Amino acid sequence: MNENQVETPKMRVRVGMPDLDGAARGARGIAAALREGGLEVIFSGQHESVSALAASAIQEGVDAIVLSLLSGAHASICARLRGELAARGAGIPIVVSGDIPAADIPALRADGVHAVFESATPFETLVDAVRALARSQAPVQDAHDAHIRATRLDHTALVVKDLDATIALFEELLGARCAHREVVAAQKVSAAFFDFPNGASLELVSPEASLGGNAGLEKFLAKRGDGLHHLALRVNDLDALLLRLAAKGVPLLDTVSRAGARGHKVAFLHPKALNGTLLELVEAHE
Repeated sequence: MNENQVETPKMRVRVGMPDLDGAARGARGIAAALREGGLEVIFSGQHESVSALAASAIQEGVDAIVLSLLSGAHASICARLRGELAARGAGIPIVVSGDIPAADIPALRADGVHAVFESATPFETLVDAVRALARSQAPVQDAHDAHIRATRLDHTALVVKDLDATIALFEELLGARCAHREVVAAQKVSAAFFDFPNGASLELVSPEASLGGNAGLEKFLAKRGDGLHHLALRVNDLDALLLRLAAKGVPLLDTVSRAGARGHKVAFLHPKALNGTLLELVEAHE
């Protein structure tokens, strides 16, 4: 590092196992994953009271708190932790990981938990989300700043039964060749793109039978046939945006980003967020 460069301080995260509901094995794994992800981790390795956890987090000046919990007292623990932080004038974001029943997750988010991850969530996904949350904790705390500040339309997507035939049809109609085609294993689909000079694309997407097919798209095709499926907007810092949207109560299908076509990060809002329109958010892999 030369004399003109300023070293960026590591983001600091407090990992906790509150009371007897804390999951020790999960907490140790989370702490190790966060350290490997380049974050500074404070973790005592011991069960501790909610009050002690809050006091420690404030004293250490952490950017986020990650709780490893077993199912049971998660709702009361999170409520107590938020109360302890609020009583001390701290608005530190809270992330929860563990054996949390899916039915309880909306209530936790409504009670101010910034992100909830089930025990099967890969550590790298949790690390990415915690990093994004810690990096942008001020916007997360301000729900009114949870706007989708899109840079442009990324693509419009059509679901089709026969991808090869539809590509041939569009090449004939548009007088242009398909710009990109791939199998997106994470979503069990095949996708093809026609690109336009303004940067937007038309996506053709079809369930990939060799991967077992995409149940959602197969249901769509059975009910409606080929047709318009979703709109996609290009955004920056997708995981941080998802955290802000979740904090504001925007209904999401994806609370963290996942792998999409062309190496991009993607996530979908629930259709009821936009009166029935399915919206995809795309962070570009340049």
